[in-house]
This record gives sequence, structure tokens and C-alpha cells, in this order.
Amino acid sequence: MPVFLDDGGECGALIKARDWSDTLGPVEKWPQSLKAATGLLLRSPVPIVMLWGDDGIMLYNDAYSVIAGGRHPDLLGSKVREGWPEVADFNDHVMKVGLAGGTLSFRDQELVLHRHGRPENVSMNLDYSPVLGDDGRPAGVLAIVIETTARVAAERALQARAERLDLFDRLSRAINDLAAPDEIMAVTARLLGQYLKASIVAYADMEVDQDSFTIRGNWSAEGAQSIVGSYSLDTFGATAARRLRGNTPLVIRDVRGELGEEEGAQFLSIGIEATVCMPYVRAGKLAALMAVHQNVPRDWTEDEQALVAEATERSWAHIVRVRSEAILRESEDRFRNIADQTPVMLWVTDETGYCTYLNKTWYDFTGQDEHEGEGFGWLNAVHADDRPQTERAFVQANEANAPYEIDFRLRRADGSYRWCIDAAAPRFDGSGKFLGYVGSVIDVDERRENIERVRRSEEQLRAVIDQMPVGVAIARVPSGEIFLYNQALEDMLGHPSLSESAETYHRYGGIDDQGHSLPAERYPLYRAAKLGETVTDDEICYRRPDGREITLLAQAAPILDDDGRAGIAIVALQDISERKAAEAHQHLLISELSHRAKNLLAIIQSIAQQTFRGEDSIAALLSRFEGRLGALSAAHGILTQEKWESVPLRRLVCDTFTAVRADDECFILDGPDLLLPPKVAVSLAMAVHELATNATKYGSLSQPGGSVTITWSNENERLRLDWKERGGPPVIQPNKRGFGTRMIERGLAAELGGTARIHYEPDGVRCEVDAPLPAHG
Repeated sequence: MPVFLDDGGECGALIKARDWSDTLGPVEKWPQSLKAATGLLLRSPVPIVMLWGDDGIMLYNDAYSVIAGGRHPDLLGSKVREGWPEVADFNDHVMKVGLAGGTLSFRDQELVLHRHGRPENVSMNLDYSPVLGDDGRPAGVLAIVIETTARVAAERALQARAERLDLFDRLSRAINDLAAPDEIMAVTARLLGQYLKASIVAYADMEVDQDSFTIRGNWSAEGAQSIVGSYSLDTFGATAARRLRGNTPLVIRDVRGELGEEEGAQFLSIGIEATVCMPYVRAGKLAALMAVHQNVPRDWTEDEQALVAEATERSWAHIVRVRSEAILRESEDRFRNIADQTPVMLWVTDETGYCTYLNKTWYDFTGQDEHEGEGFGWLNAVHADDRPQTERAFVQANEANAPYEIDFRLRRADGSYRWCIDAAAPRFDGSGKFLGYVGSVIDVDERRENIERVRRSEEQLRAVIDQMPVGVAIARVPSGEIFLYNQALEDMLGHPSLSESAETYHRYGGIDDQGHSLPAERYPLYRAAKLGETVTDDEICYRRPDGREITLLAQAAPILDDDGRAGIAIVALQDISERKAAEAHQHLLISELSHRAKNLLAIIQSIAQQTFRGEDSIAALLSRFEGRLGALSAAHGILTQEKWESVPLRRLVCDTFTAVRADDECFILDGPDLLLPPKVAVSLAMAVHELATNATKYGSLSQPGGSVTITWSNENERLRLDWKERGGPPVIQPNKRGFGTRMIERGLAAELGGTARIHYEPDGVRCEVDAPLPAHG
């Protein structure tokens, strides 16, 4: 595979394993510009996505996969319009501008993305620029994507808080030196009494729950009526707590029907006479100040209305300020308490990079004196070899108001050093002004060592497995993602790893008994990774890319961690194609041997029946029978030597003849090299034996000087064989045909699918055979 994908992290591995034939084509044939841009973005720690071609095929790095959320890894290789349908119009504009050679930049761009199956409001810093193809024209768009959602939310929260504090301070200054709620109440009461001529001023503590409130008691001027009791919020609470500007600052509904006649009449009287209600907090409870007098004129002067409004605003201002200061003090105390108790080292800086706070955990870990780490004193605890790059990275991030993260070795109180990760997010006020950082330092020495140990173990495991003659693949549980795939397996199947997850195992070429593609769930590794099964001696047929079909024996199982859970699954595959072929051949041989044995017994039985029907002596019959068995045995001996595949005709005739008569000077052979199938060879051998035996006893070979000439030819794919005896006694036509003659004319002709005729000519017996020549003969 191309080296530009090496060291490309998870996304590089996914790109390497993906089948790109339906979009960008094989990775090896990508344009050089696409390879270079892909290699660059994969190695960048900054989130980068590239949209290649008119469809905007998405290629991105591991940092961007975090932004992709739940859409990774399916997002990789998809068309950008299909990958992010909720922002299709936005990306259409980006592609149009980028492919035209233009650039775009957005800061805190608000988008609604569906990254985890639900709409999510996010903010992004987006920078788009064209990527030039091999021809020098824009072929894609490169996007640097920095998510600012958390920062924007923090800025807005800080802005809201600043606005509230500004309001509190402004209102606090408005009430001058009024410091206590009771004093505010007294001043307000005096003002109301002076300017509104109120004869009754009442104060009551109130407790509020979800749908009602209770007045526990009241403090009032002389003649005030008691308003102790419980009231529903949808009657009294919903109206009495509403302060209205106008001639009647407060309106209270007639609730006599809800509270009973006596209590209702008393409350109604208050309702008619009330002029203002000012709620505030006292001792953690809601309280209300009511100014009540009788016969209040309905028409108030503007000064009177303004005075009531001012007193109310002053009361609220002071109450809120006092309460806010208490909340802020409590919040700061709570933050410091939490920060000092957390096991993580926390720190805060101002906009210049000056460290203004380090929690107790920092000082306990480093052994620095309290406040020693403030300013840039924290750098003194960093290992001397790591200090320059750490300081440089922090200063550069601070100047750019950018997120900051770096690994360094930090000195412990005992003088040893531990690897730590220092990371921080920038803070901004409501106007976007940079305020500094809130950061954390985490001890990752053991994790770093574990990662290194795992890496070394994986390298050793890979080295061992790559040397194994058995095909091995290891996948993660439960995804089924194959992360180790040895060379033996690649050679065995004829291709590298092809899957991103267990659901894509069907790409590997497994086939069923009918030659159809095997579904993913039938693969042993799927059953081990997804179902937790242990698979033993499972035979699977595969079709390689070159078309050759092989049979593999599979063993697969999940591997349990120390805690008893499966972390990985492994499959081992052995090519047993040759063994299966040998077994099939052995089965065929056994079947053939059984068949031949039956045929041989049938032939022997037929020979015995025909031989012993004669009227000759037992000794003669037995000799004839033994001769015929000898010819049959010789034919089988030749077939055995030739592995029962085919028999040379010349050798068959020669061996059969010399078995009857050792003197071969009277035996003349003439014909081309031809091969006969086993069944035909046996029949022809028996026929030659009968002819040679009769020639020796009664024919040309029974006298000195006699001879036999056997010739054959291959004419138009037909076998023509001629047996001719010469130099023997005169030949007389027999009255009846014996077993040998019948076997030649009937049996041999039937086996050859042609004709066989014996002629009793005066100068010697002649036998002619004419039959189709076997295809392999």
C-alpha cells in the first residue's frame, strides 16, 4: 500500500482498508496532489477535512473524527452533502467558492448538527481554501475546523454574569449607605408613610412551594390587620406579586369565595386598601412589604408614583447586591474548596499568561511552596529538557488566544519526574476580550508506560504472527475491526484486509455450497467477535481474486482480559485444499478399486464357467484356466504399473504374447504408439492370450518356422488391428466356436464399440479388429 497513509492514525488505517472503487478509485492510482494533501492532513494535530472532487468526497484526520462524533467512521469517504445533510446548503456554497479558487473564513459560525442522533447547536471556526490538482486547477477544498462551542458558551455566561454584576453595583450605589434589609424596610416604610399618608405598614415572612405560599406572621404599624394564612399562587401569588405602574400599583383579586366568608372579607379589605407590595429575601425566605392605608385616593400624583417606584427599586437593588455578594463569596469559597480537593492539578492565568492561581494538588505534587508556582514559577517544576518547548508552546498559544496542550515531565516532591499532560481552554469576556486560561495538569506516566508497553507487545505479537505459516487475523470486540492481518493470510486469500467492521466480512470471498457469497455472520471471526462463540474445525470455501477456490480450516475464539471480558477475538486459518483434494482422490480410488474388484471377480467367474465346460481332462482344463488367469493378471500388472490410467498397446500385446511363448523371434509387431483405457486393455489382453494359445497348440506356432504378425494403425480416429498367422498346418474351419473365439468376436467387439472377426484362411488364422479409437488413445 502507498506509504503516504503510514502513521496516519485510525483514519489513515480506515482509508487504507476502504474499497474506493466506487468513488476515488484504487488508492495506488490516486493523483499525486490527492496523495500529498491526504498525507499532510492525516499527520496534522489540528482537525482537518478535505472535500475532494465535485461531490466533495470527505477525507479527514483523527482530530476531525472527534468533531464528527457518532457519524464517524461512516462519514469517511461519503459525499459532503450526504454526510452532513442538515447543512447541505452551507457546504454547497463552500464547494462552489473553493472549486472556483476562492477562500472562506468563519468565526464562531453557528450551525445545527446531528452528530449523536439529535440536533445540536454548535459553534465553529472554519477556514476553507482550495486544493490544487495535478493540472494546477482546484480539485478539492481543504477545511480547518476548530469547534468553539464550549468557549462561546463560556463567553456568553461570563458576559451575562458581568452584566448582572454591573447592574448590582449600579443599584447598590443608588441606595447609598443603606446596608441592611431591615434598614431598607424601615426607610421605605417612612417614605411611604410620609408621602402616601399610609396609616398601616405591614411586613410578613412567607414560604413558597410549587403551587401555594404561606404567610407565617406579620410585623406592622398600629392598627394593621393580620394576614396570616395560606394562599394559592394562582390567586393571590399570581397577582399580588405583580407590581404595576399606573394609578394603582397593585391589583388583588376578590377571593372571598375561595377563602370563606370571614377570612375572605378580611383579605378583601386588604386587597382594596393595598397600594404596593415589595418582595425581598430575608434569612433565605421570601418576604413582602405591604403599605396599606384606608381611603387612598385613586389619583396619585406623578411625584408619588415616582417615589414609590424609587423606593421599590432601591429595596430590590440592595437585596440583590447583598444576596449576589454572598453568592459570589460562597461560589469562590466553593470553587477553591473543590479545586483543592480534586486529584487533578488546576491552574488559572490572566490575559498576559501570568499564573494567578494553582490549587493545593499542584503544590502537594510538586513540593513547591504555596504561591511559588504563580507567575511563571510553575516552569521551575518542569524537567529542564522539556522546559524550553513547554514555555514556547504556552507563550505561542497565549499570544494566539488558542487552546493549549503539551506533554512534559513534571518533578514530584520526592525529586522524581512523571509524564503529565497540561491542557487549557482560553477564557473570554462578554465583549470577546481574552481573559486568560483555566487549565489542568494530569499525571499520565503510568498510562504512557502502559501505552508503550502495549505498543511493544503489539509489535512483538505482529512480528511473531507474521512469521507463522498459518493465516491469522485479530479483531477488536465488539466492532470486529481487524487490526492485525498477517502475511500468511494475505498470501492465502490473495488480498489484504478488506473490512472496517464485522458487518463487512462478506467482502473476503467466502462462498457456500452453491457458490453464493457467504454472509458476514457466517464467518468464524464474526461469531467470535460479535457473538462470543468459540469456533473449532470449521471448514469454509473461499474464492480468491484469481478465481481459484480453496478450502480453509478455521479456529476462532474471543480472548478474555484479566477482568473476564473479551477485548479481542482471533481467527486462525489453515489451507487444507490439497488435503481435501487428496481425500476426494482417495475416495475415488477406493470406489474404483471396489468396482474393479467386482469386475475382476465377474471376469474370473465367467472364465471359470466357460473353461470348465469343456470335455478335456481336468489337467488340460486346469492348465487352460491358469493360462487365462495369467493373461488377466499380466494385464492388471501393467495397469497397476501405469496407475490405472492408460496402457501402451505395444507393451500390452508384447507382454501378453511372451507370457504364452517365450520365443519372440516368431513374433512380429508393427504399429504406432497408442494408449488404451483400462477396461479395453483387459479385454484386448484376454483376446491376444487366446489367439497366442491357439496358435501355439494348433496354429502357426505349433510347427518350426511358423510366425505371427500383429499390425495396427490409427486411421481417421479408428483403431485397425490385424493378427495373421503363417507357416503352420493347413487351417480347417471348425464345426463349432469355442469360448476363446466367442470372447474375441463378442466380448472384445462390445468393449471396443466396434467389430472383431476371426477368419480361418488356408495359410493361417486371421483376426481383424475395427473400432473407434478412444479419445485419449
